[in-house]
Amino acid sequence: ALKPETAREVTQFLIALNARLDLQGVIESVTGETFAQRADDEELLGEFRRHKAVVAAMSNPHATTQAAGLIAAAEPPAVPHEHVDTINRMIVAHAQPAAKVLAGYDLEVTPADAARLESALRRFEARERLGEIYRQVLAEPGAPLPASDEELVAVINTRRALIELLRKVNNTPVITAPVAAVVLRALRDESATVGIINALADSPRRAAALVKLEERLFATSLLDFEWLETFTADVRAGGVALVTVQSLADTLDLLEGVLRVRDGLNALPAPLAAAAAKLLDVGANANDGYSAVRRAVLAGEITRRLRAEPSLQNIDGHRLKTTFDRYLELSLRKKQLVRDAIQSDWTQRQKDRLLIGTATRMNAVGADLRRRLTGRGDKAMRLRQVIAHGAGVDGGDPLFELRPVWMASPETVAQLFPRQAIFDLVVFDEASQCRLEEALPVLTRAKRVVIAGDPKQLPPTRFFESSIAASDDEDAETDQELFEAHQGEIEDVLAAALGLDIHQCYLDVHYRSRHADLIGFSNEQFYGSRLQAIPEHPRTRGRHAPLTLVRADGVYEKRRNEAEAATVVEIVRELLSRDQPPSIGIACFNLPQRDLIAEKLEEAAEEDPDFAAALAEARLRRGENSSEALFVKNLENVQGDERDHLIVSTTYGPDGRGRFRRNFGPVGKPGGGRRLNVLITRAREQLHLVTSIPRSAYSSLTPIPQGKTPSGTWLLFAYLNHCEQLGEDYETAWRILKDAKAEDRQHVNPRPSRSPSQFAKALAGRLVTLHETGSDVHWGNEGFCVDLALHHPDRAETVTVGVLCDTTRYGTDDPVEWEVFRTRMLQQQGWRIRRIWTPHFFRDPAGCMSAILRDVEEALAIEAQASGAAGPSARESAASSGAETKRRGARRDAAA
Repeated sequence: ALKPETAREVTQFLIALNARLDLQGVIESVTGETFAQRADDEELLGEFRRHKAVVAAMSNPHATTQAAGLIAAAEPPAVPHEHVDTINRMIVAHAQPAAKVLAGYDLEVTPADAARLESALRRFEARERLGEIYRQVLAEPGAPLPASDEELVAVINTRRALIELLRKVNNTPVITAPVAAVVLRALRDESATVGIINALADSPRRAAALVKLEERLFATSLLDFEWLETFTADVRAGGVALVTVQSLADTLDLLEGVLRVRDGLNALPAPLAAAAAKLLDVGANANDGYSAVRRAVLAGEITRRLRAEPSLQNIDGHRLKTTFDRYLELSLRKKQLVRDAIQSDWTQRQKDRLLIGTATRMNAVGADLRRRLTGRGDKAMRLRQVIAHGAGVDGGDPLFELRPVWMASPETVAQLFPRQAIFDLVVFDEASQCRLEEALPVLTRAKRVVIAGDPKQLPPTRFFESSIAASDDEDAETDQELFEAHQGEIEDVLAAALGLDIHQCYLDVHYRSRHADLIGFSNEQFYGSRLQAIPEHPRTRGRHAPLTLVRADGVYEKRRNEAEAATVVEIVRELLSRDQPPSIGIACFNLPQRDLIAEKLEEAAEEDPDFAAALAEARLRRGENSSEALFVKNLENVQGDERDHLIVSTTYGPDGRGRFRRNFGPVGKPGGGRRLNVLITRAREQLHLVTSIPRSAYSSLTPIPQGKTPSGTWLLFAYLNHCEQLGEDYETAWRILKDAKAEDRQHVNPRPSRSPSQFAKALAGRLVTLHETGSDVHWGNEGFCVDLALHHPDRAETVTVGVLCDTTRYGTDDPVEWEVFRTRMLQQQGWRIRRIWTPHFFRDPAGCMSAILRDVEEALAIEAQASGAAGPSARESAASSGAETKRRGARRDAAA
């Protein structure tokens, strides 16, 4: 700071620094060596002690007393003799000028006398300068100064009134006659200085410039009159005009723009125009002004709607939660009661049909049915005979009431059941695999039909069938003929049904994949991003992507790839060595590669008994309702299977000469995309893609033109690209999370959404700003969206609470039922859910925010409890986390 104390400190420091540098220069002159730039004083004195002769040479009458003291404390060694003359000459050369100056004031060459001389010279200089000001401003030129400093100060104080008067004149925009008289009298009495006269001489020129500026500003008619009055008064009083005028010139460069602003204000509704005008008056930033107006408009609209809808005013978060939970409970209870009622009704019908009135013995119909089903020996009937015999029973065969549901292949149905509508409903499952000619006979056995299948999966396989050429020379003449011609080209019953005008519905929820990324490629390429996979909880999201691209870089010879087969075996070995091995499926692109992988597995089992035991157990593994055995299949036979881990060998690659041919067998043929879709959607947890296809073949794909269907080869290359990019994305996210500092992790991460919630984004911003709680906005997909996934205060990769804002925005026929389903699925995935109802939040934002933060605190407490049971280190970590949570709470209270 510019203060006398600071000035003295700086002066002392500079004097000491100058002396030290002089001392350092002497040493460098004597020793011929450059002294270290940052050497300390002890090292500096040490140099003097090593050169005692130098100090001794300085102990003549012109040396300082301080040097004599240093000499007394110095110790050997002495300076070599050949340096003495040089040192003496140097000392004399430095001492003589100083002695000459001090002798002129009758002083000796000592530090005390030098300091006295310096102080006297400074005081003399200051007094001379003050005297010069005194002569120029306050007295006659050449007048003697007062004898003492005190008298000089007193004279200046007596003229203080004149100084104040001059300042007043300088600040007065218009010099009136009385003021001018006072000034002239003061100047006549006090002999005004030349400086004041010159300043007054310049005032007409400045006044003329100000008048011209004012005229120009008023002539524009663009500036507010009151503002102009204030501005001109300030400039006339001595203010600076250049900055303001330059700013106007830079901002208002076009008159057209100014006029457009005025027209825009006039076109706005009155409330908005007033708000915009106020923002313009204060010079608000465009983005800030828009944000302020938007916030005010939204607040007003929200208030208006809440007041206009009585039902919204009565919304209470607690009551809605209770109602929601009650609805969920009643929904589950209803399903159970409906099931029990159906079973009870079905049982009662059997009793009424098969028992006599007392319900103790079978009647004739029941006895006949028992005879048909329990006959032995020669009287035993085949199933087809049993069904044929029951066709003549009055009221229908009771067998179909006793066993109302039958499951059979289309061939069996055609063989066993009469060609009558004996069933109320027939369901075709995997209809894309059912040939149309096989399905037609089944359709006559039921009154209604449900056809379930996926047109994006494999069509029926037709091996060993010859194609029959049909003549297309004759054109269809009627609608019926056109329809028959079209249907004649269809292979499966699903495609035939899709060509009819029947009711269609889609299964939009994808249940198989436990990670949404497993189905992401197929969902985008084949299903138009319609499928809603149940998203995993963020804590189950691992470091590595669920799609792993493994480069084997093998050679493709004789339709086989040895390197890929060996890599597949190693992956199987690693999976089976885990504490809880997953179920495994292996798929490849052709039969020779399938056989090679099977051989490699057998060879590995022969060499390693432990692997052989694990492999045998994996081949016998069974799930709850189906087989989970390890399989090795080609892509034509893998439809319908699913396993925890699927290993895919793409098989194809460069040949022995390094040539790569883009021949991918069934995938490269028409319908190859459907085969690929089946192959890459079989995994529940992870898919390992083993490939030898050169990266240069798929790294730069040409986009498919709009409206064209991509080929199987293009889709295969796109899938390889997708797997590679997904792996890089996971690694990048993990690296950023690992390298980030804890204080930098709390942020808002908005995810893309087709139906974003502005309220959720605003709530996330409020939480991170006021409560240091970051979040992911719109976690998951459209159907199972978690509006806010709140981060752990110290570990941003961990999610504590999921916030749902109002109900789902996903389009569905029954939003209430979908909301019940969505909430149940999210809770099953481990989410701790807090629901915020916006009408309630707008009435009580502080209470709703407190409820969210309480949930976070409870989640942290539960985690700390679980961590405490794990061990001392975990308990310490939990305690640290709890302490940090308390500190954050204190900061929040202070901010509030």
